[in-house]
Amino acid sequence: MEIFNLFPLTVTKDTINIKEDERSILVEEIKKMKENNNIKMKEANAWTGDTNGHEFLFSNKLFKNLSNKISNAVIKYLQMLEINTNLLDIYYQRSWATFTENEQSINFHTHSQSNISFAYYLLKPKGSGGIIFKSNELQNEIAKNIFTSSKIEKSLINKANAYNSDRSMFDLDQDTIIIFPSKTPHATVPNKSGKPRISISGDISIMLKESRGFEHLMPNFSNWTKFQDH
Repeated sequence: MEIFNLFPLTVTKDTINIKEDERSILVEEIKKMKENNNIKMKEANAWTGDTNGHEFLFSNKLFKNLSNKISNAVIKYLQMLEINTNLLDIYYQRSWATFTENEQSINFHTHSQSNISFAYYLLKPKGSGGIIFKSNELQNEIAKNIFTSSKIEKSLINKANAYNSDRSMFDLDQDTIIIFPSKTPHATVPNKSGKPRISISGDISIMLKESRGFEHLMPNFSNWTKFQDH
């Protein structure tokens, strides 16, 4: 039997190397952001800068070198999809740090306001957990909810595999970046290392430099008309 896997979700993994003295500076800067935050959070939830007033991390000059390296990785991602980046203006819409302590995690969510999202692992102790992607549209779902975990427990499904699973987990190393469409539901695995995990995430928006002849992709905001004060 020959198998054809159609309509894939493509996630890319790459490595971004920085010097250890730079890593130490960035880690300390993120710790300061977290310590100066007075917003109370549930103990099980990781600290995320985007919801705590630190959603423009790359405006901080200390992160300029890292943001440039991430830009190169994102360009490679777009080119892998055969998108002509010469026709685009590309923006970091938001960028932030996440600080995950022992037993903490981040629940499933999407970043529907942007086009591309990423997570770069600045500090990643062994056993500190990975990232999970989930599909809400199972192409092989021949009957509703046939691939749920309860069906495995009841032996209707022998085992989970790439053809019947609605999620995939990546346990990545330090200095790894993972890039994916922003609409993809994702979460993190609880940190079991006893040490903090620090990642840097971001949302990227793309728009046409020149929108003439294009209907669906976002036109350049330089041509938008702002409402008068109201």
